[in-house]
Amino acid sequence: MILSDPDSPEVAIWQLVESCGYTADLPAWSEITGNAGSAGGIAAVLDLGCGIGRVARHLAAEGRVVVGVEVDPHLAADLNRLSADERVSAVTGSATDLASLDLGQDRFEAIIAPQQLLHIVGGKLSRGALLEGVRQRLSPDGTAAFAISEWIPEDSRQVDVLPDVREIGEWVYASRPVAVEDDGDSLTVICLRQVVAPDGSLQESHDRITLDRMDRHMLNDELAEAGLAVERTIEIPETDRHIATVIVVARHKAGNP
Repeated sequence: MILSDPDSPEVAIWQLVESCGYTADLPAWSEITGNAGSAGGIAAVLDLGCGIGRVARHLAAEGRVVVGVEVDPHLAADLNRLSADERVSAVTGSATDLASLDLGQDRFEAIIAPQQLLHIVGGKLSRGALLEGVRQRLSPDGTAAFAISEWIPEDSRQVDVLPDVREIGEWVYASRPVAVEDDGDSLTVICLRQVVAPDGSLQESHDRITLDRMDRHMLNDELAEAGLAVERTIEIPETDRHIATVIVVARHKAGNP
């Protein structure tokens, strides 16, 4: 499975470098969506913030039909280009406006939000809009699952870890977090990006991503407000390169449409 190649836009290549080495959560998404089909049918899965398809294409390879929602049109287009022969496709749009998107069908047996999506959509009001859209697009007996990271550093600090490295064609891309800034209600992670060109020249830049702080108790309350009932949680332990993750699994509350 090729998630990015020399024809991919730079934003897709950086997502490959910085996100696609993480695989610890894939068995959990397989288990969650594997139980979603009715009467042995094929589960239709909606993947929110699908990016280049790290999770979406994994699930499609296992037999699911997956529709991804991705706000960046370049990422959505690259997923569609590289997965043209698979049962997965991406729609450009915001996960906070699901009701207005043409997703090819009204409802899905499973809706998932892997990795950092809930941390970056823009705060409680935007998360509320996302969760309301999930309730509207989820089949009455369907499953919704959301990944969050509860790690909170004590203060702003430098980070010293080995870089994630990928070779694409004759170019080498490397990225590593170098600092975490404590912003109070959010954290900003700063990554050093390095590109080695075929002629050996080096380019460096910094990327910043701000993550809203969340924990399972906060998410449970917001799910309840949206008419979704928490069913269970799945703990994804930390690895030698990645922090621990919690997946909160929910269903429609009884009596909600």
